[in-house]
Amino acid sequence: MAPETEPLRTYGNWRRPRPPGLGGLGLVPTAVLFVFLAVAGGSAPINLAFAASTAFVGALVLVPLAVRDRYGRHMGTLLYSRLAWARGVMKGQNVYRSGVLSKVPGGKSLLPGLAMASDMYEATDGLARAFGMIHYRQVEHFAVTLSCSAQGGSLVDQGDIDTWVANWGQFMQSMGGEPNLVGFQVVVEVAPDSGEKLHTEIAHQRSANASPLAQQVMADIDRTYPSGSPTINTYVSFVYNAASSLGRKVRSPSEMAVEIGRRLPSLTNRLASTGAGAAGPLSATELAEIVRTAYEPGAAQLIDQARASGTDSGLTWSQAGPTTHVAKPKSYWHDGATSVTWMMGEAPRGEVFSDVLRSLLSSHGDIDRKRVSLIYRPHSAAEAAAIADRDFRAARSRTETSRNGQARADAEYLAASKTRQEEARGAGLTLFGLVVTATVNDSDDGEHRVLAAETAVDNLSAPARIALRYAWGSQDAAFLAALPIGVILPEHVSLKLPNTLK
Repeated sequence: MAPETEPLRTYGNWRRPRPPGLGGLGLVPTAVLFVFLAVAGGSAPINLAFAASTAFVGALVLVPLAVRDRYGRHMGTLLYSRLAWARGVMKGQNVYRSGVLSKVPGGKSLLPGLAMASDMYEATDGLARAFGMIHYRQVEHFAVTLSCSAQGGSLVDQGDIDTWVANWGQFMQSMGGEPNLVGFQVVVEVAPDSGEKLHTEIAHQRSANASPLAQQVMADIDRTYPSGSPTINTYVSFVYNAASSLGRKVRSPSEMAVEIGRRLPSLTNRLASTGAGAAGPLSATELAEIVRTAYEPGAAQLIDQARASGTDSGLTWSQAGPTTHVAKPKSYWHDGATSVTWMMGEAPRGEVFSDVLRSLLSSHGDIDRKRVSLIYRPHSAAEAAAIADRDFRAARSRTETSRNGQARADAEYLAASKTRQEEARGAGLTLFGLVVTATVNDSDDGEHRVLAAETAVDNLSAPARIALRYAWGSQDAAFLAALPIGVILPEHVSLKLPNTLK
C-alpha cells in the first residue's frame, strides 16, 4: 500500500486596508460630502446659483478622491504625483552630481535623495560582532542589516519547508512586540559572480606536485565556472525609532548602538529557525560596499578582489553614493547602468503555495542584477485588535450599502471576519509591500536591453500572481527602498495624510 502524502499547505487572506466611507471615499471625505450636500440643499430654495456652485466645488474636490485605479490609488494621488514630478524636473531635482567637482559639501559621494541626511556608525553587539548602524537624521531612524545564508528550497523535504514558513510567521508575529521597531525588510539580491572567490580558493589549494590532468581540470573550472553563474545574497534589515516612548526625548546614536547591540544576538538566533541559516551583522564597510556596487556595478570586481585578498575595500559611507544619476519617469540611470523599479500594486488573490516567489527570485539572462525587497511594518497587539475590529465594521457596512459589486463586498466581509477571528486567537497583523529592481549595464544596445529586462520581470512575476506597477516618477527613491539599508518610504513622507484620506 502506497504511503499517504500530505496535501500541500496554502497561504492567503491578504487584504488591503480600506477605511470606512461611501464608495471609494474615506471617512473624512464622506463627512465633507455630507457638508457640501447640506450647504447646497439648504441654500437651493434661497439662491440656486450659490447651491449649484457649491455642488460643483464639492464634485471638483471629492471626485478625484472617489475614483480609484486597480491598485487602490485615487485620482488625487495620481494627479499629485504628476505635478510633483513636473515640478521636480523643472528644478533639476532628477539629476544628481557628486564627487570632487560637484556642489556636494566636501566633494563626497553621498547617497542621493532620502538617504543623503544619513550617517554611519559602527559598534559591537553582545557577541562582540561589529555591525554598521545607519542613522537617518530627518526621521530619527536607526537601521542595522544582517547577512543570511539562506538555504533555499531545493532538495529540501516539504515538511521542513512548512516548518520554516511556520517559524517565519511566528517571527513576524514577535516583531509586533519588538520595542520601537518601525519595520524590517528582507532583500534577496541576484548578481553575477565575479569568480574572484573561486579563483582565490583554487590558487590556495593548488599543489606543485599535482598531476598535469588535475591542474588542467582545475584551470578549466577556474576559467569557465564563474561565467554566467549567479550569486544570491540575502539580507534582513531592522529599522528602529530613536524615540523610546511618547513624550521622551530622542536617544543619541551611542544609546541606540547599545540598545540594538543587545538585541542582535536574539534576532540572529530566531532567524536561524526560519530557513535563513547562519545570520550575522554587516559592518560599516560591508554596507558601503553593497550600496556602492548597487549604484556602480562595475566596482563589484574590484571589491571582490579586495575581499579575496583578505582585506576590505576601505569604502566609507560618504563614498557609497553614485557619482551621477538621472531619474526618468520609468527608469533610473546611475554610474554606467540603468535600473527599473516596480512596486507591488496588488497582493496575490486567493491562496498560494510556499514557493510562490521562486520564479521572481530566480536569475534571468536579460537582467544583470536584480533585487527583490519585502518590506514589513508590524502592528503591535493593541493596534492589531483595533484595526481588525475597524476593518470588520467597515466591511460589514459595505455589504449593507453596496448595490453594485455585492459579491466583492461579501468576499471582503468574509475575509475581514476571518482576520478578526485569527487576531483574537493571537495572530498578528503586518503591513507589507514588495519592491523589485532590475539593473542592466550600459552597452551599445542599452535601450533594447532595458526593454528585455522589463519583459523578463513581467514573465518572472506572472507565476507569483503579484501585480507589479512602475514606480512612476519616483524611480530614484524606489531604488533606495530596494537596497538593504532600511529605507521605509512611508516613514519618509514629509506630508503624511491620515488613513481616512488615503
